[in-house]
Amino acid sequence: MSVLSIASAKGGCGKTTLALLIAAELADDGYKIALLDCDLNQHAAAFGQKSAIKGLTIVPQVAEQNVLAEMRKAEADNDMVIVDLPGGSSTLALKALQRSNFVIVPCQASLPDVKDAVKTMEQISDAEDLSRVKIARSLMWTRVLSGFESRSAKHVRESIEATGLPVFNAQLKELAVFREMHVTGRVPHETDAKSSAALNVKAITAELLGKLGQMAVAA
Repeated sequence: MSVLSIASAKGGCGKTTLALLIAAELADDGYKIALLDCDLNQHAAAFGQKSAIKGLTIVPQVAEQNVLAEMRKAEADNDMVIVDLPGGSSTLALKALQRSNFVIVPCQASLPDVKDAVKTMEQISDAEDLSRVKIARSLMWTRVLSGFESRSAKHVRESIEATGLPVFNAQLKELAVFREMHVTGRVPHETDAKSSAALNVKAITAELLGKLGQMAVAA
């Protein structure tokens, strides 16, 4: 059993969308998944009211006061717990990060986003120091335009990758279906399992499972 947190100091980077896509894909693969919605906007919870994905439970209204209790309960009943954290630094985020085995930091290829991603990485290090347990983490490029990368975006991407920060090879693309799913309550593989969006999510999830598998072998 693993606890995966999706964390970002900045809004609008696709954090909740990424959390939902990974959760739904893992549930489709046969895992029992709990997604804890800690974000003030409660977009994941709203999606859960429209969706009917077998094996996926979305827990709404998770706040600083109940996050540890909800995490313990979810850990006992599921194969994986995914925590959609609120943007910015908070006691809630620090509590959840300390119980996380892996943290994905979604980031767009812009300088302001990268600065906020670095802040999030620093917060994970603080949580690691407090818990005295290694917390694996990796940045993921999100809202990436298919088939096009601007000069500035390429510069930002290459600059951050040159620092040695861990970065997913898979990227979350900027696709209309990822916005529409919040309206329809249906993730890409439910509408077309062979679509570019569904294959994009599959690649992200496969890489994540590979990283978790490597951690389990090394433990």
